[in-house]
Amino acid sequence: MLFAYTKEKKMISASEIEDSQNYFCPDCGEQLIRKAGKIKIPHFAHTSNDRCFGLSEGETPEHIQLKQLIFKWGNRFEGDWKLEAPLTDLPQRPDLLHERLAVEIQCSSIKGSRLAERITGYHQQNYQDWWLLGRKLWPAEKITQLQKQFCSFDKYKGLHLWLLEKDQIRLLYHIHETDRLVYCEERWPSCSMPLSEIYQTAVTKRPLPLFPTIESINERKQSLSLMLVQSNPKVRGLQHYFYQERRHLLYLPDWMYFPSRYFFFYQEDLLVFRYLFQKEGKNASIIFDKFLAYRAANQREWLFHRIDQREILERLYLEAIFCQRKAKVSSA
Repeated sequence: MLFAYTKEKKMISASEIEDSQNYFCPDCGEQLIRKAGKIKIPHFAHTSNDRCFGLSEGETPEHIQLKQLIFKWGNRFEGDWKLEAPLTDLPQRPDLLHERLAVEIQCSSIKGSRLAERITGYHQQNYQDWWLLGRKLWPAEKITQLQKQFCSFDKYKGLHLWLLEKDQIRLLYHIHETDRLVYCEERWPSCSMPLSEIYQTAVTKRPLPLFPTIESINERKQSLSLMLVQSNPKVRGLQHYFYQERRHLLYLPDWMYFPSRYFFFYQEDLLVFRYLFQKEGKNASIIFDKFLAYRAANQREWLFHRIDQREILERLYLEAIFCQRKAKVSSA
């Protein structure tokens, strides 16, 4: 951390003082040590941070440098950006704070339970939390379970994820996962415009259209068939569910195999949702309850701490209406 308290509770920077003084953590109150060398910039650290809930993960040189970048960037345009400011209404300390916008720069792994706790805390106190991922956490061909926990969703950007490096901010949006990761992207060079405007940006591109074809439906069935032959754990519970319904996973109405913009959230379980949509006469409340009960029975967790699952279910419902209508028009 770059700031600590003196005995008099005065906030002081690691670059402004000497090693002869005593310094204390703004979160847990434990004494800190000051570190400074030829490679790392001056900063404070716990001798052991097991009992500190404000900074549960150690800081890397990348993390410290990126915090300074955002601090300089924010104050260049707007002023009043605070670095490592303790919150008066929450036992957390964001990396940076501007009014009610809490910025967290994540450069290393973090436990899902701890991340969920921090996100919930911000939301309960009406802070906007903006998570920017350092290079080690950037997605490659697939998005990992950890990366999913940092994703956000809105009707303009769809599923999206913010990335940060020393000379720019990147936004991956309209993220869609098939056999590879597909997305649109926007980039902002360092200090190019106010950070609050970047956070609220209106994106320029629309999501790629998804066109159901006979070929795509057959490919989907072939993929599911292979997973059944391989006894893939993703489809064992799925096949058991349809067996109990006196149905077969591979012989459902064709529209249920149409591509979905929300496959990313539920993968193969989307077939259960669409089946319930048809079975329950489009009764949204019953569909949602039974689908979530199926997910719970098969130990499927909701990994997206920053996304309201109810909103995704509502969008799945609207998508099911569209798919069923499209199938009727195509067969007419």
